[in-house]
Amino acid sequence: MTDEMINQLKPGLTKEQVTYVMGNTLAPATFNPNRWDYLYWSKDPRDNVTQQRITLFFDDNQLSRIEKQQ
Repeated sequence: MTDEMINQLKPGLTKEQVTYVMGNTLAPATFNPNRWDYLYWSKDPRDNVTQQRITLFFDDNQLSRIEKQQ
């Protein structure tokens, strides 16, 4: 996952548009189909690797909220 991909996410995108930009989520929320989690790892210049997560929330098939957690 790249910053370019994340920067394309805007409220109002449909689930299909988000899938086009981000690909399928590997961690679907079993009990809430309107929440998609994307896990990824990033490396800083010192080769320290950290896991990060983007959580996307949908209302009526449209992206309504984006939460980025490190």
